Amino acid sequence: MTTRRTFLKAGLLGGALLAVGGFTAVLVGRDPDADRRQVLLAVIPAVLDGALPDEPQARAAAVARCAEGVDTAIAGLPPAARAEAAQLFALLAIPPSRIALAGVRSSWDETGRDEVAAFLERWRQHPVALMRSGYGALHDLTLAAWYADESTWESIGYPGPLNL
Repeated sequence: MTTRRTFLKAGLLGGALLAVGGFTAVLVGRDPDADRRQVLLAVIPAVLDGALPDEPQARAAAVARCAEGVDTAIAGLPPAARAEAAQLFALLAIPPSRIALAGVRSSWDETGRDEVAAFLERWRQHPVALMRSGYGALHDLTLAAWYADESTWESIGYPGPLNL
């Protein structure tokens, strides 16, 4: 005999499965390159604040080069890590999850550097390790791409690798 408790449990489980299935379907149909680019064009200026050129055209070019460097870095990761990065960027690109996870209500192209920096700081200090890992991925990929670009070396006094 079906009890009210069993009926409620089945309803909750079914609702949870539908929600997860629907959210998974949203992630599957996304363009990972567009998601990554959208998030990176907002995150890079916040992470590299003070290191980017002041002139708007030079700044935009530097951000674009850094985003390309992040793409290159991600392409060199193992398949499982590439998939995790794609999931991170998709979650940050989808409005409901961007609002819930990052606390950013506007689209990334309408979000100011200070709001992005505040989101990154919340994730850096977050009590949940997964959020701190997400911050670490965004931060470390950005810095790795920035400092791998030869055009940035002069500004930090790095002469480049030794010629052997």
